[in-house]
Amino acid sequence: MYLLLRRLIISIIIFIPPTLFSHGEEGHTLTNKSKADMQTQCVESTDIMRKEHFMFLYHQRDKTVLKGIRTKQHSLANCIDCHVSYDEKGEAIPINSDGQFCQTCHIKTAVNIDCFTCHATVPRGRKNLTENTNNLSNIQRKSNMLVKYLMENGNNAK
Repeated sequence: MYLLLRRLIISIIIFIPPTLFSHGEEGHTLTNKSKADMQTQCVESTDIMRKEHFMFLYHQRDKTVLKGIRTKQHSLANCIDCHVSYDEKGEAIPINSDGQFCQTCHIKTAVNIDCFTCHATVPRGRKNLTENTNNLSNIQRKSNMLVKYLMENGNNAK
């Protein structure tokens, strides 16, 4: 009897794909000021992304690492750029922090995230939204000064 029960459990584990339980029909409830919050669909349909995003990431990893092919559609960096949230200061909140996009779903489905042992948890090259806004206003201010100077001095400026 014990052997039969053991075989049944092993058969269930082997033959029922883990993607079957990855989200069910439950949607995401997390919305925290990310680009993705304003979209109606990800790079694939939402249903497909819920259940198969890890397959896209593995495939993309193999294409990038083994063949040197880099594309944005299924890249982890693109996922992070779109799904990362920002706090009230405009700073990116690590995507795998408690209550954030990746962490929330992975805790619900009891799946460990190992991507971020190597990969960045916030978009690279973006300090924060406030600094980007300040940089733009600084550029605008300097541009205005240059235009004013050229208007005052005409084409004779040396």
